[in-house]
Amino acid sequence: MADFRAWLGELAALPASAEAPAIDLHTLVAQFTALRHEVNLQTRAARSALEQNAEALERLAPTAEAGEEHPDDEDESLRPLLKAVVDVYDNLALALRQATKQREAIDQPLADLAAGMTCPEPPPVPASAAADRPPGFWARLFGARTDSNFAVAIGRRAMADWREGMLKESEARGQRLGDAANLVRSSLDGVIAGYRMSLNRVDRVLEQFEVETIATVGGPFDPELMEAVEVAGDTGRPAGEVVEEVRRGYWWRGVVFRFAQVKVAR
Repeated sequence: MADFRAWLGELAALPASAEAPAIDLHTLVAQFTALRHEVNLQTRAARSALEQNAEALERLAPTAEAGEEHPDDEDESLRPLLKAVVDVYDNLALALRQATKQREAIDQPLADLAAGMTCPEPPPVPASAAADRPPGFWARLFGARTDSNFAVAIGRRAMADWREGMLKESEARGQRLGDAANLVRSSLDGVIAGYRMSLNRVDRVLEQFEVETIATVGGPFDPELMEAVEVAGDTGRPAGEVVEEVRRGYWWRGVVFRFAQVKVAR
């Protein structure tokens, strides 16, 4: 305290300094950028040190306990197997997302194609088309004249039959197209259901070996458990909140088995 009091006395005795230099926006941004890089480097270094310390403590813990004769090598033997199971889960989850996107993208084109299967309109029948035809042999022989109204009715009847045939053909093609679309949808639904069943099976295996997932979405970003792979803007979420999980993270017997990769709100 005496040294601090002496330092304060010397500071008060110093002459007043000149006006502080002005700080422009460029200098301020440069300092913040440097601070950000420094924080990122320190975070990575701290995470690496944490992993190394956890691994060292895990190896030293069995030998430090009194009365324990042999180290527990079960965890180390299981680690490669659990890592392979986690990789299988990641691949299945990626395939499920792709299949779901394909399923959602194919519905509208199939519906538009089915809606486009309509019968074309036949051309109108001219009223004088049958009346202008020359009379036949028997009509000329017996002096009979062609009934134009009857001829027009015959022509219209023929056009109506043609249109009805076209409508039936169009309905048949639409039915075949609908059956094909349903077959495609059911095939994709079966693939999606198979992926989900496989993911549930992998989850049960991980749960059996005490591997737990790290909760991420909706919570604050934790650099000791997560890795920020992207910063999302205009999300309406508070800054630093996790908005999406890119890759799952895991606990294993109280230790971080794998860091979660997430997207964080800006």
